[in-house]
Amino acid sequence: MLSLALSLGALAQAQSVNLTGKITNQAGKAIANAIVALTPLGLKDTTGADGSYMLVSGSTAIQPSQSARSMDFRNGVLEINLGQSASVKVEVFDTKGARLSSDVFQNTASGIYRMDFAKRSMGTGIRLIKVTVNQSTTTFRYAPMTGSARVGSSSFDPQGAVLARVAAATDSIKVTASGYKPKTVVATSLTSIINVSLDTNLSTDRWGGLNNAPIKSAGCGKALGVISKSGTYHISSAGGRGDYIVDVPTNYDKDKPYRLIFGNHCMGGSAARVAEAEKGTAGDDLSGFYSIKTMMAKDNIPGIYVALQGNGNGTWNLPDDSKFWNDVLTLVENNMCVDTTRVFVTGFSFGAMFSYVLSNTYPEKIRAVATYAPANYNMTQPTNRHIPIAYFQTTGTNDGTCPWVNNDGQKTGGKYCLLQHMQDNGCTSTASDIKLATSSTHVVNEFKGCKEGYPVKFSSFQGGHQAVHTDPGTNFSWIEKEAWSFFKQF
Repeated sequence: MLSLALSLGALAQAQSVNLTGKITNQAGKAIANAIVALTPLGLKDTTGADGSYMLVSGSTAIQPSQSARSMDFRNGVLEINLGQSASVKVEVFDTKGARLSSDVFQNTASGIYRMDFAKRSMGTGIRLIKVTVNQSTTTFRYAPMTGSARVGSSSFDPQGAVLARVAAATDSIKVTASGYKPKTVVATSLTSIINVSLDTNLSTDRWGGLNNAPIKSAGCGKALGVISKSGTYHISSAGGRGDYIVDVPTNYDKDKPYRLIFGNHCMGGSAARVAEAEKGTAGDDLSGFYSIKTMMAKDNIPGIYVALQGNGNGTWNLPDDSKFWNDVLTLVENNMCVDTTRVFVTGFSFGAMFSYVLSNTYPEKIRAVATYAPANYNMTQPTNRHIPIAYFQTTGTNDGTCPWVNNDGQKTGGKYCLLQHMQDNGCTSTASDIKLATSSTHVVNEFKGCKEGYPVKFSSFQGGHQAVHTDPGTNFSWIEKEAWSFFKQF
């Protein structure tokens, strides 16, 4: 704030740029590292962890004059006579219509003011001076060597289009952030609080639509080498622990991009149990990559399947587990022919927790996730960047291990895994729209308003902590069928 002396001895205040606010997503969550720019004035700031920004700049004071008409501009001097308090804005443009500077004086008291442009660094060439007093605007042409003259759209040849751009110029801030659509917001005042909500960048170009053409990985065209056949392999990841099993399609074709499915085992489980044939020796609900392999085979769709091995107790809770998964993904994509737009992840219990963590850590790399009895605790949760990902979940209403609600105050439990992805995917359905099973037949929720290509689906059943469930009158589990149906749509 700079003092402005008046010929009458009164005092007015020159308002500097002082824009503050917060950048959030549609769910109201703060967005860190967003770039907020007041482009015409060259001001820029990056939001902190709380999403806040601040754009601050000083301005040049209008000096007092002993005599003046209501507004005049001669010999490089702008004179304004205010009969009453007003807001004054003075902007400078070049002959291409680009704004070079902007000075704002809010609530300026009545009196006579003077701004000497001859004493300012204006560069060379003709300048256009746009003066706005409240809602009234006047434009002047200024040539440092010859003085100035008031201009209109017909007297400034050949710059009618330039004057149109000058007349239309407004102060605005542009906000950009990774994973979000850029947004420009008009600043009606340069001393105000402007909060901006960004929409997730949901262009279908990310995947190319539901039925997009495959995109081949770097391993396409290469003969099998590092991974030569189905079997167990090791990668130097996860603190020395890095065993994983790869299931290679029969008659593998190095030029055909395959779907890639990751199956994450539960606590006490193993990669071997996930990878064994459907109804194999263990005969449990983990085998056959949660029956996804069997479902795909019935539809004559071959795929590459990967099962990672957790720690000695069959759990997933080490800080580098996510890196372990990403390292294996990179290795497989670099050495085998994978459709990079169709990478899927599924898991039960602790494997569902891990799958949920991966959905928030690598949403750009995973097309869809299916979780059976997930939870958002007992594992280190990544910072959710609120990037959408297609998501399917099942939870039993009587699950005491990974309950539907663990703690409402802390927002933990399967309910909050689901709500998080509903919000991130922009679904218009809310928590009140979620239907839980009230009979022995499972209930399907397909939520409305989700962004194109990013559906969210939830199936509830009256049961406990389980990855299989059979409805009355049937002899098969509907869970794997719904999970494969969810994946297959892509």
